[in-house]
This record gives sequence, structure tokens and C-alpha cells, in this order.
Amino acid sequence: MRALTQDRYGWEHLRVGEVPDPEPGQGQVLVKVRAAGVNPYDWHYATGQPLVARAMMGTFTGPRPLVRGADLSGVVVAAGPGVTQYAPGDEVFGFGTGGTFAELALAEVGSIARRPVDLTHVEAAAMPMAAVTALQYLRAAELRAGQHIAITGAGGGIGHFAVQIAAAWGAEVTGVCGPRNAAMVRELGASEVIDYTKDDVTAGERRFDVVFTNAGRYSLRALGRVVVPGGLVLANDGSREGLLGPMPELMTAPLVSRMRPYRILNVSATTSGEDLGVLEGLVADGVLLPIVSATYPLERAVDAIRQVAGHGHARGKLVVTIS
Repeated sequence: MRALTQDRYGWEHLRVGEVPDPEPGQGQVLVKVRAAGVNPYDWHYATGQPLVARAMMGTFTGPRPLVRGADLSGVVVAAGPGVTQYAPGDEVFGFGTGGTFAELALAEVGSIARRPVDLTHVEAAAMPMAAVTALQYLRAAELRAGQHIAITGAGGGIGHFAVQIAAAWGAEVTGVCGPRNAAMVRELGASEVIDYTKDDVTAGERRFDVVFTNAGRYSLRALGRVVVPGGLVLANDGSREGLLGPMPELMTAPLVSRMRPYRILNVSATTSGEDLGVLEGLVADGVLLPIVSATYPLERAVDAIRQVAGHGHARGKLVVTIS
């Protein structure tokens, strides 16, 4: 099968080529991939940044698995031993195991769900990592109807899902984004939009119960200034490179929380099939819609990953189409 592979860190080591077809093991299905979402996760693996995370990515010199990609939407072509939930022909979306920028990919049955009938494969592939992350952060915040939440990076992958989910839960949403995304963010449910090129959300008089930061544009200390006493800063910023990336700020967050009148929370998102089902319900209810700003064929998957590197892309999601 064709796949985007990489044996060493660095853009020059990413290439599309032939690799053996994977075979499903216990509790796995083999999926014919129709589309695969692109995430900042992919450029971290492509570049090996931040350096401190290489031990979790594979080895110090190269990532594992060899095939890039995590999100998928496609059709089950084979089921491994012990699998009763899915059969060949079932259309699914979710998280792959062993790489998804490929014609075929493996997936654990607990990390996928049936494709929402109202979404195309391209739209469904845009959801797993970004939408599940948004859902799990907002759930950890115990966001309630009537609360005021500011979401930075509101036009991006996680951000545009967070705006919709928060609004669906009855929160008053302030979206912070650039001017080209302002109309989109408002249409997705934000009651207020702040253009960061004109106004600094951390310098105003407005106060929020929750601030959910995604773009890495603001320090946690600055965001803490606009949180009400006892409020919460949801810290999700993986955009920094270097030796430690965002780790110093995130590691000191618990200490800062004890010294400040607000809390700072970082959530380790999980590949939950149950949460994919929750998202499918929101799609069915008409309150959640993936925004896909561009698609790329497999041969141009590297270009798509480059677009999400750092601050390079900030409008909905990019998706790689396979077949």
C-alpha cells in the first residue's frame, strides 16, 4: 500500500512510498482510509519537536510508527480476532494505530465510532483529535450554561470545535481570532468576537469564568488576569519548539495555581471511542459541524503538515484524501 513514511526526524525524511499492508490483531480492525485529518501532532512527529518529547515519539533519531497520521475516516475491510462491534463494509471514523496517511490503517475498536451519517468522510476525518480534545477540555472545566468562556485560537482546529461545543452547552462564548475568521467564529456560536490584531483580550476589563487557550499567543499569567476569582485557565499550547517547548510553563502551572486566585488546568486528551459517539450526537443534533478549509491528496500530505506547523494554519481543519 502507499503511505507517508518517515524513518528520521526532519521534513526531508517524509516521503510517500510502498509499505506492507498491515494486518489486524486482537481487538483491531483494518480500515480502507478515505480521508485523514491533519493535526499539530503530525508536525511534532515530523520535526521531533520539542526535543524533550522524542522519547515518547519513538527514539531520539526517528519517530515510531513509521507512517504519519492519527485521524481517519474510512471503511472497515477486515476485523481482527475478538472483534464483534464492526464488520467489513462498516463506515467508521476515529483514531488509527500505526499511522493513517495511508491507503490502509489499523484501529483499535475502542478508538473509533460509526461515521456520522450527516458528514462526508472528509468532514468526519477532520474531527477525531481536535474535536475530542475540545470536548475533553471543556468537560474537565465543568463548563455550565450561563458561564462566560473566552477561547483563543477560536478559528483553528480545536478552537472552532470548542466554540460550537461551549455554545451548545449554553455558555456565553467570546472567540479570539484573526479578522479572516471572525465571521466564521460568530456563525459557529460565539456571542462576541475579539480580533487579536486590534484588541488584546488580556488587557481589557472583561472577565471570564473560563479561558481556553489554543494559539500560544498569550502567557498563562496574562490570561489569568482576565479570569474571575476562582476561575479557570485551560492551557493547551503545543506550538513551541526548542528543547522543552511549552513544558516549563505547563509544569509550573500547578504551583502558579496555588499562588493565584485562579486555577490552571492542562488535560491529557485520550483516544476515546465513547467521546466520538458524543460528538456524533452533537452532529446529529445540528450543533456541531467540522470546517475543512482545504484538502490535499496523499502525495501532498507533507504540504498539509507544513501548513499546521507552528502558527502556519488557523482556519478550521486540513484533511488528506486517500481514496
